[in-house]
Amino acid sequence: MRLLIDGDACPNKEELYQLALDYNIEMIVFCDYSHIINGEYETIYCDVGHDEVDQIIYKEAHRDDIIITQDYGLASLLILKGASVIHVNGFILDEDNIYSYLASRYESAKARRSKKKIKQMKKRSSDMQENLLSCVKFTIESHN
Repeated sequence: MRLLIDGDACPNKEELYQLALDYNIEMIVFCDYSHIINGEYETIYCDVGHDEVDQIIYKEAHRDDIIITQDYGLASLLILKGASVIHVNGFILDEDNIYSYLASRYESAKARRSKKKIKQMKKRSSDMQENLLSCVKFTIESHN
């Protein structure tokens, strides 16, 4: 089991790294070369481009890995691989809910193409940060 992080949009990397240390699991952060990420954890840099990071994460992910991402398309593929997927806002993405999130993503993209006004995303709250850490901790413990 490893903790793989889609680093372009994931907050709390230092707190997640401390969790990984506490549970003695490897943590790898994936990002493209346009981002600079400093930390004691392993960082894998990818080419800059649409879905470049997602493709590398998918290729590297194994069954039983825990992946943190906000990309529903990537999450759906990782779920099929047998990985545990956690959204950066602190909720589990699984076969029971991924299709509704993919449908929502599709509807939002359709609305953007037709120039319809769409809701702004909520600003990240401290509750979301706490939920992420709690969800990761719960998932790690349930794997042991």
